[in-house]
Parts: sequence; structure tokens; C-alpha cells
Amino acid sequence: MTFGANTILVLAGCTLFGAIAGSVGTFVLARRRALVSDVAGHAALLGIALGFLAGEAMGIGGRSPLVLLVGAASTAFLAAVLVPPLARLRRVGDDGAIATLLAGFFGLGAVFFSLVQSHGSGSQGGLSKLFFGSAAAMTRADLFMLAVLSIGVLSALLFCARGFATVAFDEDFARVSGVPVRALDFALTALLVSVVVAGLQIAGVVLVVALLLTPAATARLAPASIRRTAVLAALLGGTAAFGGVLASLATDSIPTGSAMTLVSATIFAAALALTALRSRVSRAKRATRNIEDLRA
Repeated sequence: MTFGANTILVLAGCTLFGAIAGSVGTFVLARRRALVSDVAGHAALLGIALGFLAGEAMGIGGRSPLVLLVGAASTAFLAAVLVPPLARLRRVGDDGAIATLLAGFFGLGAVFFSLVQSHGSGSQGGLSKLFFGSAAAMTRADLFMLAVLSIGVLSALLFCARGFATVAFDEDFARVSGVPVRALDFALTALLVSVVVAGLQIAGVVLVVALLLTPAATARLAPASIRRTAVLAALLGGTAAFGGVLASLATDSIPTGSAMTLVSATIFAAALALTALRSRVSRAKRATRNIEDLRA
């Protein structure tokens, strides 16, 4: 295992992404928007395909990262903001809205992606790597963009954390108290989509949601305030990403995105087992004390 300049670049970029994904995922889970992130991730495929075709039609090149990111962000955001109003329809509900939008956007994405592959330059576009990511292709420009995104996400979380927590734990109280619920939901959706789109190159459409939610789910196993949970999720996300890159380098056969997801899932499983063990030990101690009290 060698640590050249490119390896250090990938380690830094993936660790940074894992940290911001974990912190945002904490508030996404608290607001019960986990499956919305899945919708956004799958809807991004449609935007990538449309961005490529639009870029080729305008003569600016369909493989331009900016064009692809704008396309992915547009469709991911559209799909995410359509979930709540569709879910409010009595005969649709949350599950129906999520299933319909996920299937619809992903189906359209698959259709347009096939058009991209049959395009004159689409077959060499490397767009298929966005299914599972290609972290090894990260450049200094990508790392700079991730750093800028991290600053923006951190600033937004610090500014909106109290509002996010209020809305997540008691939406009715938040509305009565004058908290701008819709504006906060809009902001959280924007953060979610930003992280999903930023992670497409690292983990791909299929796995980026796992990196967003698994560290947050792990952090929630520890009893703490939502702000401390977000900090812990960021640490766990960064650790999982760092470990995943090292595992990918060591094996030389596991894709980086898959390795990061496996490490994150392993940390979750270990934390879950430890929590269950602590709970059993605690119950056993209480039972022992109760028996001793009865004997006394």
C-alpha cells in the first residue's frame, strides 16, 4: 500500500465527504426524511443523462462536470420537494409518494441513460461510473469543491440547527411558535440534495444514501442531544470513509464506495451489538439490586 499524492487526495476528499454526509444525515433522520434522500439519489440519474444530452446539443460538451452536476441537482431537488405535497394526498400517503417518485424518476433516468449510451460520444463518457462511484478519479478541483461545500453545509447547520430540531421533534409546536417550518424543510432538502450530488463521484447513485444515513443511525444509538449526535455522526462518517479508502487500497479489488459503505455498516453493527450488551448488563444489575432489596 503506497501513499502517493493521489491517494492522499482521495483520502482527504472521501473523509471530508463522510463527515458532512453524517452530519446532514442526522437531521434527515430526525425529520423522518430518510427515504426522501433515496428518491433524490435515484432521481439524480435522470439529471445526469439530461445534462449530458443538453450539453451535447448546445455544443459545450456533455461530459462537463458542471453541466452534469447542475442536471443531477435539478432533478434530485425536484423529486425531493415533490414528496411532501404528494404524500399529503389522502389516497397516496408517504409510502405511495416515495415509491411512485422513486420508480418514475429512476425509470426515466434509465431510459435517457440508454439514449446517452447510444449517443456518438456517450459510450466514452464514463457516466456508468456514477452508478457505483469512482473516487480514484478525484482531482484537486473536486477536493476544493468539497471543501467549499463543507463550509456552506456547516454554516447552514449551525444557523438552522435549533429550527431543524424543533421541527423534527414537534412540528405542531413549531408551527404554533411561529417557526418557519416550510422554509426549514426547504433548507434541509437543499442540504440533502447538495450532499447526494456531491457524493455521486465518490459512492455513486446506489450507495451515496448509505453514506448519508448509516453514520447518523449509528450516532443515534448513543443518548445525546441532536447537536452532539450530529458531531458524532460526522466523526463516524469521516472514520468510515477513511477506513473504506484504506480497505480498498489494501484489497485492490473492492471499489472505494462499496468499501466505505461496508465499513460504515460494520461500525453500525458493532455499535448495535454493544448497545444491546449494555442494555442486558444494565437489566441484570437492576434485577440483582431488586433481589438484594427483597432479601434485606
